Amino acid sequence: MLEDAGKLESTGVIKRAAGRPADLQKVVLAMGDLFLADSAPLMAKFNIGKIIHLLERPGRVRVDPLPTADGCLLDAAREVLSNVALHSEGYKRFSEGLQSVFGRLEWYTGRGGAFASINFEQNHRHALLVGPGAVEHRTDVRIGMTVLGSYTRFPDHDQFHSRVFIPLSFGEYRFGNDRWVSAGPGDVLFNAAGRQCAIRCTREPLVMLWCQIEGRDR
Repeated sequence: MLEDAGKLESTGVIKRAAGRPADLQKVVLAMGDLFLADSAPLMAKFNIGKIIHLLERPGRVRVDPLPTADGCLLDAAREVLSNVALHSEGYKRFSEGLQSVFGRLEWYTGRGGAFASINFEQNHRHALLVGPGAVEHRTDVRIGMTVLGSYTRFPDHDQFHSRVFIPLSFGEYRFGNDRWVSAGPGDVLFNAAGRQCAIRCTREPLVMLWCQIEGRDR
């Protein structure tokens, strides 16, 4: 349900309402618990603390339904969300919220680049839960989900904002000149602004949530 659901505004052709839906709020609260775990890197906790503070003020929420998204990649993502719920009680709450929001996500593809696998353009999807044009529209924070199909490598790229990752299935990550590391459920990763980021997966599709601070909300 939406808080203040009667207060509607139009952003272009998209109708939006004040308040945050209960399922998206569940994602935010569970995300905070997971990202702030004792094992999380200090800088990840620092950034997540600032993000949670910004999210205390809800943005504008899309109320128009989207066409049902389907396809093998998104089916694989749904399976990952079901499986990660078995990892712990915290991941169960996180998974339940994500599965509820999943049908309202607008999926898109990115561009290829250096070291991307030849199947990258057909074998990945991104969606924003929070951010410009997302389920919750705002310009100070982005919370996104990325899906990589089996045996796919994301193009190496420099990140302009510090970013925190929470893998929901297993994949491999390399930040800057560090070595590749394998990470999955239970891990939290941090990459500082200005450092290169490389991501790949093997047989198991990779689903990850990521978030970053963009700047002042408008």
